Order: sequence, then structure tokens, then C-alpha cells
Amino acid sequence: MADGYPKDNVVNADVYSAATPADSNVNWGGTAYTFYSANYIDYLNDNSLIVDRSRMAIAQDVITDLVDSNPSVDFALGTFNYNAGGGANGGRIIRRLIPNMTATDRTSLMGIVDGLTASGNTPLCETYYEAYRYITGNTVLYGDDRNPTYDSPDRDRLADSSGRYIAPTSDCAYIYVIMMTDGEPTGDTGANNAIETLTGKDCRRWADGFGGTAENCLPELAEYMANNDLDGDDTNGEQLAITYTVGFATDQPLLEETARLGEGQYYTATSADALAEAFRGALLDILKKDSSFTAPGVAVDSFNRTQSRNEVYYAMFRPDEKVDWRGNVKKFAVQTISGKPVIVDQGGDPAFDPLDGGFKDTASSYWSSNDGGFVDRGGVGGLLAARDPATRTIYTNTGTAGALGIFNSSNLTPDAFGQPNLQDMWQQEFGVDNVNDFNAVIAWAQGYNTNVAPPYVTTRAWVMGDVIHSQPIPVNYAALGSFDEDNPDQRILVGTNSGFVHMFGNDNGQEDWAFFPKELSSVLNKRRLNAVSSDNVYGVDLTPSVYRQDVNKDGTIDASDGDKAWAYFGLRRGGPYLFALDISNPDLPAFMWQASPFVTGLSELGLTWSRPVVGRIPGYSDANGPKPVVIFGAGYDLNKDSSGVGTPDSIGRGVFILDAVTGDLVRSITPDTGTFTNVQESGLLHSVPGEVATLDSNGDELVDRLYFADTGGNVWRVDIGARLPTAAAPTETWFVTKLAALNEGTTATDRRFFNKPDVVRVTLDGEPVDFVLLGSGDRTNPLGEDVNNFFYLLRDRQTTNFNTAYNSATDCDPDVPANLPLDYRCSLPIQHSSLFDITSDVLNNGSDTAIQLAQEALGLSPGWRFELVGDGEKNLSDSVTLSGTVVFSTFTPDNVTTGINICAPVPGQGKRYFIDIFDGEREEVQTPPGEIPPSAPLYVSADGSTSILVPPPPDDSDDPNDPPKFDCRDGLCTGFGRHPLPYGNYWYSEEY
Repeated sequence: MADGYPKDNVVNADVYSAATPADSNVNWGGTAYTFYSANYIDYLNDNSLIVDRSRMAIAQDVITDLVDSNPSVDFALGTFNYNAGGGANGGRIIRRLIPNMTATDRTSLMGIVDGLTASGNTPLCETYYEAYRYITGNTVLYGDDRNPTYDSPDRDRLADSSGRYIAPTSDCAYIYVIMMTDGEPTGDTGANNAIETLTGKDCRRWADGFGGTAENCLPELAEYMANNDLDGDDTNGEQLAITYTVGFATDQPLLEETARLGEGQYYTATSADALAEAFRGALLDILKKDSSFTAPGVAVDSFNRTQSRNEVYYAMFRPDEKVDWRGNVKKFAVQTISGKPVIVDQGGDPAFDPLDGGFKDTASSYWSSNDGGFVDRGGVGGLLAARDPATRTIYTNTGTAGALGIFNSSNLTPDAFGQPNLQDMWQQEFGVDNVNDFNAVIAWAQGYNTNVAPPYVTTRAWVMGDVIHSQPIPVNYAALGSFDEDNPDQRILVGTNSGFVHMFGNDNGQEDWAFFPKELSSVLNKRRLNAVSSDNVYGVDLTPSVYRQDVNKDGTIDASDGDKAWAYFGLRRGGPYLFALDISNPDLPAFMWQASPFVTGLSELGLTWSRPVVGRIPGYSDANGPKPVVIFGAGYDLNKDSSGVGTPDSIGRGVFILDAVTGDLVRSITPDTGTFTNVQESGLLHSVPGEVATLDSNGDELVDRLYFADTGGNVWRVDIGARLPTAAAPTETWFVTKLAALNEGTTATDRRFFNKPDVVRVTLDGEPVDFVLLGSGDRTNPLGEDVNNFFYLLRDRQTTNFNTAYNSATDCDPDVPANLPLDYRCSLPIQHSSLFDITSDVLNNGSDTAIQLAQEALGLSPGWRFELVGDGEKNLSDSVTLSGTVVFSTFTPDNVTTGINICAPVPGQGKRYFIDIFDGEREEVQTPPGEIPPSAPLYVSADGSTSILVPPPPDDSDDPNDPPKFDCRDGLCTGFGRHPLPYGNYWYSEEY
């Protein structure tokens, strides 16, 4: 075949080419063709290049690639004994399971795989029984009797000690077994009797490889291992084994049944590519188990604040038996399909699987492909793991007054931590004893793999920590720089429990910078060592709040115009700190301030669970007008982690209001002595972990009322006066009222509040009323079953502010004419028993007379209560009210009467309620099982239609042509109608 260009209209000729392009004259006819060079055609037809490869060689290549390309997975390996001609039965363990495998361990294992040879029979069940004995720490049966001629390599002699296997199981850890074979079982009956005795089941007959059938107990053993605690210790949860089977060039019902009963998957393969895909499929199915995602973040259109952009961001995490849990953030979009908003992937296809309510395995989030719901695939985490750590920009607050400096050993000095010397800093701040370990911790935090000898040059297999409670927050800088209105400069801010706050770019998903508070230094070495523990290690675990100030109202946040963007975030269980960063320049953050109980006036501050709210209050201003403040609950006290009826706390009791720019204390409400900066309320005895609800009651754009709830079951109201007390005018102008007391002091009535009250302004019978809605539930004990929880609607009939102190008992005496009419506060606090019970839906079901009586009773009551009737059912996230319907979620634990499996973080069922706030009519929608439902962010479309973002219900059985009023398929709940545009912006918050 000559060189040249393809020639047109030539058939059966010696030459099919032209010397120049002009001579080719090819008319392509609108059809696509593939052309090959002469050298490539010669290569394809060179039979000398074709090499026959055995199935063993193919399997070796696939397995070594699997081990090499999955550094986060620890592998063990077993193989068949010769099992013929006097050889031993069963199989042997040729490489034990080594926790936290190093690169050297992996290289060694791949060498063992390469040394395998194919010979003898196929004792599937006997070998699997030997694996069972290894997993359970039993005596060695077949594994120490090898044929020196055929059984190579030898068994791993470190897998057992004195004839008994060293079990590889650990607390709350599953073992996953992948069994591959290229033939039917032969010579495989030696373990049947033992397995029948173990399982108590009769084994069945299956094809035996000789054209007949034989009894084989492989499925029965797989079923037993998937459903019985393999270490026999009830105190450390269940250690189970999940079995996957792969038939290479063989398709066997035996293997399919084994995988089904073993609660794994069955794969078949007929080629090298198919075998690799089968192993990848099994491994991906393993890796996606126990993954979960939190509430998504919704982007707001900077040029039209009344509607959302179509981007949504899902934070994900996967619990682990070790402390370094993995996390990720993935971007999807909202698209209207057949008149309904749907969460879609980057290809425009629906992202959620309607069968289980999770992401489809085939969904491709933005910046990724086919990453679906897998936590450690794709997303910003995948990009971070693929990045050279040397190119990252990480800041920490080690400079003067907390100024930001680069996170490195040069800036992490004893002076920065207030320590006298390096040794004290290493031990007390970082939990290490020497400079080598200190350098390893810093390198690990930067993203380097420190499981090798220094210098550290490679990236860790996964860098991003878990995102459990920190919802990703989009920050829209709009038409900044080269960006424009249609393609704005948008960033994503999120915290992780490895101790970092990350800023990612929306356009490419790359990390712009990260901030690590030095106060979390002790987290790093715990995460690096990654010890087995049933407890996570917490860092930045609270959703940030972002305040934007667009000075010239052009929709763009440009620091050169004087525009501002400030970020505030707490740590939740990470510690008693609150941080403020100036992110006005999205590429160059600056430290503003931090709050802690070590600051004067803030000694009451507990663990910072309460998401900060930024606003302006009366009486706090300068020459430019009212000054912004940060409002948040005083936090959580670990005292409430104790079992039994809750007792009064010693910290976290109240609310703090700080200057948003300086962090200076403006006012607080605590039980401490009253001062110009503190309102004393002696009845505040319990911590306040939830977000504070703010209200502008008179439309002057100033927050003049607060509502908050505490872990003692109380709901509080704070009226903010027109001025702040001073030495010249010391009269108190702020007044605190206990609106409700809903904890009745017994185990069953020990109701606690962790969420933000939902305040809704309505009119009843021509009179204005403020509805305050919230549900009870102990967020720290989701599996508890002792408390009878409720969701409440409280009617606050005082819609204007109080301007006098709370009344005394004498002032509330109705027999004293001067007291009449009695102050509204004389009827407070509202008690649980005084609220109308709507649980049975009596307002909508029954005779006309019964409904009328119920309506009259409701009208006379100070609100209603709705019982969460499931055993242990509780409300664990904020509610939201739209178009007269309150939406909230609950969680009901499973197996609460038969014992709790400590290996299952959240065994139970979630549910989402839709309740009419006026008559109690309701709908219920289940959420994906085993997950605590997050709060539901709002999504507002361009036409004013409002939806909430929620995981779709699993196994949706509703007729698609006749959906319920609130249709929660495809990742959004619709049915709330449209709101006239323009309308007020929502203050949306997330905490659970």
C-alpha cells in the first residue's frame, strides 16, 4: 500500500492513493469515515504480534492493577491448594490483611499475585470455609498443608500464631470477600458437614464440573457470614462479611446464589476488559456503602435576589471505622423537565435514582464523569486529590492579632501558639514528640502522603475531609473581572472535619485557597494516624454564614468599589470558637477576628453549634448608619451528652451579639449579672445550640425581636429596645420573655430543642399573630427512644414589642382591678398541656359537629402540638413554612427494642411532614432509609415557583400521572405554588 492521500472512485486497483491532496477529489457525502495509516494496517495484520494469554495471566494483570489503583483499600489474598493427586484440600491465605497498607505492602502483594500458577481442582467452598476461619480467628484447617511441588507461593505465616489465625476484623468493620473462579467446583465436598453444623442448614446440589451434581455449601456459608457477628463479641458491634462473586469465562447459578445470599453482587466476564470491569464494579459497590450527603447549597442570582440560580451543591461524607472520614462537594443543576424542576447532572439527565433515593451510579456531576453518589470519586474532592500539594494555598491565623500567614512549619511557631518552646508546642498543640513527626503532620495537612519515608512528594489518596454539618455556601461575586451576568464569578465555601475551610471555584471546581484555624492543630495528627474508633474527629463542622454588602448596588461584589463579603463560621463539636474572615477579594482572604470563652464577656460561650446571623439592631450605629452585628446562640454544653433527664448547664446559656467587623461584644443575654453589655435572665439554665430567629416587626430593616430555644425545652423571646443602656442612660430597654416551657421534667417528657424557631406572621380573625414553630428531638442521641417528642406551633399574640419589664405575680392577679386587662405575659409561659392536639387530624376528619368543636377548642388554645408517634421519632432539623404549609423532617431509629448495632451510625427511617398550619391537614413522605434527613433549602425559579430541595422518596409508588400535592420526586418538592414578584428575601439557615 503506497503512501499518499485517499483517492475517490477507485475499485480493484493496485493503487488507492493520490500523490497530492488536490488529486484525491474525495466527496465525503456527509458520512463519517475512519482512515488508518499503512503502518497501522501492517501492524494489525502481523500475526507474529499476537500473543495467547492464559486466563491466569489476565487475572493477574487485573488484580495487580486493582491493588495498585486503589490505595485507600486494604487487600488480603487467598488461593486454592492443589487439591488433587494427594494434595491438600481447600485453600490457603497467601497474604494477610495488613491495615493501612503502605506502598511497599502493595508492591509485595502484587509480586505474590504475579507468582501464582494455575493447577489442580477448584475447591470453591473449601477455600471459602478456610477464609471464614481466617476472618473469625479460628484454627488453621487447610491453610498449612501445601503441596511443595504445585502450591506456590507459600501461605502467609504471619496470618496465624500457634496454629490459630489472627482475625483481621475490628470494631464496626465489615469484611468484603471477592471470589473469582474460571470453572465449576471440583473436589469440593470436604467442608460441607462442618458448614451444615455451623449454619444449621442443609446444603443443596449444584453442577460439579464433571457433568454431574454435588452438594455444595457455598451459598449457605455466605448467608451465614453476612448475617452473623463473626467475632462473637456483642460489645463492639457486628463484624459481618459481604460476598461478591466473579465468574471468568463461566456463568454459574452457584455463584449468583452465593452473591445473593451473601448480600453482595454477582459478575460474569469473558475478556480481560470485562474482568477488570467486574472487579471495578464490585469494588465500587463496596466503596459506596454507608455514603451519605447533607443539605445542598443553592446559589442566588446576584442580579435578581428574588430567584435562585440553577446550580446546587451537595456535600457528601462516608463514615468509616477509622477517624479520617472522607468528604466531597459535587455540583449538579436544576432543569425543568415536563413542567417540573428536576436535579440533573452535567449531561442534563436526572441525577437521582427513583428506586433508592440516592444518586445514580452513572450520574456525572460537574467537573467529573460517572461519579454518581460515590464519595471519593469526582467532585471538588477528586480534583483536590489529583492536585500537586505544592500548588495549594493554605492559610492559618498565626500572625500578629491572628493575621493570616501561609500554613507551614516556619509560621507554626511556639510564639504563634503562646508556648515556651518547640517541645511544648509539638506535644500540647500537635500531639507529637519530635520534629520528624511534626514535619509529617504539616506535610499530611498540606496533602502529601506521609506513609513513606521523607521527603514527601506524592499526594494522599484522598485529601478532603468529611462534610457532615457544614452545608456548602455559594458566594456570588457576579460580574467581577472577566466574568459577566450570564457567567458570574461564583465560589463555594465549605468547612470539613479535617479542620479546613475551603474556597472552591464554581467554573472549574478547583480549590482557590483553604484556611486552617491553628486552634484545631490537635485534629491533624489524629486524622493522620487514622486510628480505628467509633467516634469521628471534628474540625470545622458548622455551616458558614456570608454577609455581602454591595455599596453601589450594581450586583457585583468588587472590593475596589468598597464592597464587602464577610464569612463567619463556628466549629460545632470542633471547639468553642467562632471565626470571621474578610473574603471581599475572593482570591485573598483576610483575618477579621475570633470569639472564644477566653475573651472578656464571652465566658459563657460553649461549643459553637449556633450558625451566626448577620443583621442590624436599633441603637447600634455610627455616622454611616446602623452597624452590622453577628447574632448567635451561646452554644452547646457537653453536660447534655449525659444520659437521663437533662440537668442545668454551666455554659452556652443565652445569646451573644457581636460587632460584625471587630468582634467586640455589643450585648448578651445570659444568667450572669446584668451590665450595660449583658441582659441578665436568671431563668436561662440550659444551653442554646440552635440558630437564633431574627424578626423585623415594624419594617424599618432593623432586627427588633429574637426567638430562640434551649436544650431544656424552653422557647424564649427577646424584645430589643430603641437604644442601648449607657452610664448616662442606664435604664434597661431589652426585655426577655419565656414564651413556652415544654419540658415536663420526666424521662418521657425531657424534650430538647436544637433547631431554629420558624417565625410566620399571619392574621387570625382579623388580628395579627406571630406563629412560632419548632420540633423537639435530641440531636446528640438520634437513636434514643425514651422521649415522647412533638412538633409545636405557638401563637405569640403580642405582635408589637414589649417596652416594660416582665410582670410579677402580683401584677397578674385578676382580682386587682388596676391589673385589668391583664398583660399578655401573665398567660406565659405556654405549657405543653395547654396546646391543642392535632395528631389525630380531628380538624379534618369526623362529623361536622366534632370538627366544629375542635375548631373552637383550637381557637381558644395558644397553639397546637403534633405528636411524633414513632418509637424514638424526633425532629432533628429546621422547619420551613411556605404558602401556609410547614415542612419538617423526623427520624425514627430501627431496632430500638432489640438492641442497637453500634456499627450502624443511623439505622432507621426518615420522614418528611407537610402540615397546614391552620387546620393540621398533612401529608407524609418517606426519605431514603438509614439517613437523618437534612433541612430543606429553598429553590425559587424565575417565575416565582418555590420548591424545596430534598432527597427523593425511595421506591416511589405514586402514579406519575396523578402525583400527590407535594411531589418530591427528582430531588425537589413542588406544590407550594408561585409567589408574586418581587417579594421579600428568605433568611434561610441550615443546622442539624
